[in-house]
Amino acid sequence: MKKPTHILITLTFAFACFSLWAMLKTLGTVSIGNPQLLPGFTRLCLGLSPCLLLLPIPVVGYCCYALFRRQQTEQGGIAFLACAMSALCLVFFPVLLAVFLPCLRLMER
Repeated sequence: MKKPTHILITLTFAFACFSLWAMLKTLGTVSIGNPQLLPGFTRLCLGLSPCLLLLPIPVVGYCCYALFRRQQTEQGGIAFLACAMSALCLVFFPVLLAVFLPCLRLMER
């Protein structure tokens, strides 16, 4: 896999993690007046939101390793893409659920 592809995957992953963190941070600031209105799962995700900023560190580390290693082989490129995007999907869906749960509670009223 070419070096720009590794960089593009890493940047996409880091931007997506930062965007998910920003969504949770915005939800936390909007509901700062009364946090008891938030469902428990949403409060849990709000508490774990700083972990979203730590998630890109291993991906950036592997990207640097892939860019600067001496032996330029083609192995692991597809595996890097699959692992990064799978990790993103595993984080994306719970965060999306946490953001939409307060919306469902508002629609019930």
